[in-house]
Amino acid sequence: MGLVSPSTPNSFTFSTTTTHHSQIDHQYVRLKSWMMDASEPCRSELSQVLFPLFIHLYLELVAGTGRQTARKFFVKHYQVFLVNRDYENILSQVLNAANINSAVDMTTSPIIQNLKSGKYLVRLSEVTLNYFLRYLKATENPTLLQIFNTYIEVEVDDSGAGSSGAVFRTPDTHAGASNGMVNGHTPESLTSETMAASADGLDCTQEELQKVKDAIARVRSAQPVPPSLCVYTVSNAYNGLSCACVNSDGSLLSCGFEDSVIKLWKLTAPVHNIGFTKKTITIGPRGGVSHPLLACDASRIEDDGDGGEEEKDEEEAAAETRNGGRRRNRGGELYALRGHRGPVMDACFTHDSSHLLSVSEDTTMRLWSLESGQAVALYRGHSYPVWCVTAAPLTMHVATGSYDTTARIWATDYTYPLRTLAGHTQSVDCLAFHPNGTYLATGSCDRSIRLWQVTDGNAVRILMNHKAPVNSLAFSPNGKYLASGGEDGVVLVWDLAGARVLADLGAGAEGGSTSSSMDTSEHVDPIVGLCWSTDSNLLVSASSDGCVRSSHLRQTTGSDGSSGWELSEVRSVLCGIGTNGGGVGGGQLLHTSLTCHNYLTAVTALDVER
Repeated sequence: MGLVSPSTPNSFTFSTTTTHHSQIDHQYVRLKSWMMDASEPCRSELSQVLFPLFIHLYLELVAGTGRQTARKFFVKHYQVFLVNRDYENILSQVLNAANINSAVDMTTSPIIQNLKSGKYLVRLSEVTLNYFLRYLKATENPTLLQIFNTYIEVEVDDSGAGSSGAVFRTPDTHAGASNGMVNGHTPESLTSETMAASADGLDCTQEELQKVKDAIARVRSAQPVPPSLCVYTVSNAYNGLSCACVNSDGSLLSCGFEDSVIKLWKLTAPVHNIGFTKKTITIGPRGGVSHPLLACDASRIEDDGDGGEEEKDEEEAAAETRNGGRRRNRGGELYALRGHRGPVMDACFTHDSSHLLSVSEDTTMRLWSLESGQAVALYRGHSYPVWCVTAAPLTMHVATGSYDTTARIWATDYTYPLRTLAGHTQSVDCLAFHPNGTYLATGSCDRSIRLWQVTDGNAVRILMNHKAPVNSLAFSPNGKYLASGGEDGVVLVWDLAGARVLADLGAGAEGGSTSSSMDTSEHVDPIVGLCWSTDSNLLVSASSDGCVRSSHLRQTTGSDGSSGWELSEVRSVLCGIGTNGGGVGGGQLLHTSLTCHNYLTAVTALDVER
């Protein structure tokens, strides 16, 4: 009992440390679990004791059971110490010491002699020391108790500024020896800065640490880099292009037309060249705009004459079979989906891009299979034209908004709506699901935004600050903010927790730094698209006139110490350009989205004479 008294931390014992290797491993694992369950600051202070105990337990296993068993113990537990560079250095020296196969060989190694002749100094408060000693007394830990009394020196420090790591000290009689080692360094190689860093348990100096902190602060305060923009222009929309949508990975484009047809294009180059040329042609940059060859770019594909007519006929027949009897377009068009009886007002892909949802002026919603190109379900419930549709990110819930002033929540395996959300006084023009899938936001011509709970259909928020109909909605990926765009070109960012406006980007607002090789333009036309970056710091807004703006949302501090939010422009790009880089009048932006590859896709339509 006297051996574990705090007044005699350096007493010698006469017990032996030779025991079975399984008992040593059990004692060490039990000690680690007990330390992890301890409360602060005891847990942080006791972590200093773990490394010297591990080193000497490994040496005792080498001497008592051989190197093979000791190595298993080492490999099982050493990873936790690799976060400290000095600890890692000592571990490598001990493990690579030559010819450590028995207790006799250990006496010839200078590293082992140094560890056996010195002690590790740890600084513990009196409360933590008593707490640790009570654990050693209450449990059967003879090996741990022996090593603690022999190789660890405790310095009681109640100031609260204890060391974050154990410091190795050689005996005074060996202070001038060349093989003296302090945390893996010889005395000759230690400078004053290194000694200070070693004494504090750090693996770098204070100046180096401050440089790293300054670099992190500069990165966090800098404006984010806007993503690249890829613009797809539909120049032959003689039958009236009414909506467009690009899937999450940017490989498919769907367009809805006023003649009730939905056309689907593949945006990536063909793999098997079915209906395409065998050659890959890339049209280089012209006028500052790059023009890579796309699967849907039929006008730039030239038939090289390779392959016989028989091979081409077989390919076209296979494509016709997959297209449900309809002949495949050679310009990259996958399907022409027919079934609606009115103009297609909106369409969206499911989260896995296996199906396409579309709504029409004929008051119905249809589900299309992208594998077969056929409609697999027809949904009826609205009594007036349906303007918008969106799919939940995680579940198979679908929401629609209609001219009948209601929004409805559907499940794809039921042909009737699960919830009818009534509350708006005018038509519902835009929808957005929260990232967790449990809330739905609706924007209406009555200039209000409502936040609904999907499970019971109750309205949990009513947001009113717009002075024009709300055309577009987008939740931030972190779920904290909601961006809304109006018909007057105003963009608002809402704090969902407080139901208040954090920042606004008005039609005449002055942006921050603007850098673009193209002419910049402010939003003066209706907002048609909103999307967030994955870190919820960058908001991209697009208006029907082709202006795409990237804005940085950040928190600012005023001169009086009050905090606020700012939405400053990072870059503004005008998408109303032709395929040769020249300006073309009459262009209209229909869709913009941020794909999973972190680049923007925009779809524009040009008024081209027949």
